[in-house]
Amino acid sequence: MKFEKLSEYKLKITLSNDELPNSDGNLDNFMSNPSTARKSFLDILDKAEDEVGFYVGDNKVRIDAKCQYNGDFIFTITKLIPKRKALKKAIPKRVSTNRKDNCIIYDFDDIDTFLNLCEFLKKHKINHLERFCKYAELYKLDNKYYLIIDEINDEYKYIAQVYSCMTEFADFYSSQGVMTMMIRERGTLIVKNNAINICQKNFK
Repeated sequence: MKFEKLSEYKLKITLSNDELPNSDGNLDNFMSNPSTARKSFLDILDKAEDEVGFYVGDNKVRIDAKCQYNGDFIFTITKLIPKRKALKKAIPKRVSTNRKDNCIIYDFDDIDTFLNLCEFLKKHKINHLERFCKYAELYKLDNKYYLIIDEINDEYKYIAQVYSCMTEFADFYSSQGVMTMMIRERGTLIVKNNAINICQKNFK
């Protein structure tokens, strides 16, 4: 049994043929008894929490399963974002109010975490993000993803909520123009502009 934590919300589990409980190596047999399958998954998720720190808690999950050519089974567990989740109050010290360059950079561990942010903003009806800033560009650099938010509108209605959400899914990286230039020069551009809006429309 092998666990691979892909992100805070996604886990990959690899089971060999003889590790699939109550199945005789057959996925249909395993899934035929929902209560037994559920108990088995809960036991597996307990192990995942101990080994890789993937915590499900009371969250609902989506399970995708497939069988490999060598007989192994791959399960992808996706922790679903609650429809109603209390937002933490924005912390002013994380975002300077004296931004000389009027630009902020956040870094994400992986693309799934960025897409989860986009979905979270949409579900909480934080709308008209095109009014939040003039540019929102997504880059990949050294296996991390960077969101450059430039020419920010401090009068945007949901600005505090956006900052609060960002700190839930990403780390504040920099507000210096020189870092923006470095990422644009060395990184790979993923979404040219309006990155959040575009991902909300094209990824579900």
